[in-house]
Amino acid sequence: MIKQRFVGFVVLVAIAVIFWPIVFVTPENADDFKLPVFEMPPKPEVEVSERREPVLNKVDQAVLPKVPELQPPISQPVDIASPAPNAALVDADEEPDQQSSALERAEFDDQGLPVSWELQIATFSNVHRAEEISQLLRDKGHKAYVSPIILDDQRLFRVMIGPKLQKQRLIDIQPAINDYFSVESFIVRFAPI
Repeated sequence: MIKQRFVGFVVLVAIAVIFWPIVFVTPENADDFKLPVFEMPPKPEVEVSERREPVLNKVDQAVLPKVPELQPPISQPVDIASPAPNAALVDADEEPDQQSSALERAEFDDQGLPVSWELQIATFSNVHRAEEISQLLRDKGHKAYVSPIILDDQRLFRVMIGPKLQKQRLIDIQPAINDYFSVESFIVRFAPI
């Protein structure tokens, strides 16, 4: 019985210690506690220049080489068994030859936006094979990706390189890609989704 009374006394003392400051201590004066006042910094003085429209030089079409516009045919999916044994895949960081570097000019559409181009390498029915080819191209430094499409109620996967502003760069690497994978790739205009 004495133990129970002693435990009760200890509990009451603990409760008193906890609640004593809440009940009997006067609250701090509200004037003593102030939140810091933050002022908004003054607006910076910034000079804004006029927006200039890009100067588009007309290019004589007779000087440029004739490149046929090819639309990719709707073809059946291709499975590339293995790369050609004696073909080498060109690295993306190789410099184009002098003729093509002289022809590097960005084209602009009717809205003044740059026209981009892609190299469509192949279309696969197997996403894993498409990713494998895309990864092989990325390892060589090309900007390759897989684009899913639906054709005749069948989900297919296209392997693409690009987009690039200079069509000539794609024309330069196209023969090496075609030889390496034994395909006929197509240069198509990039259309963002």
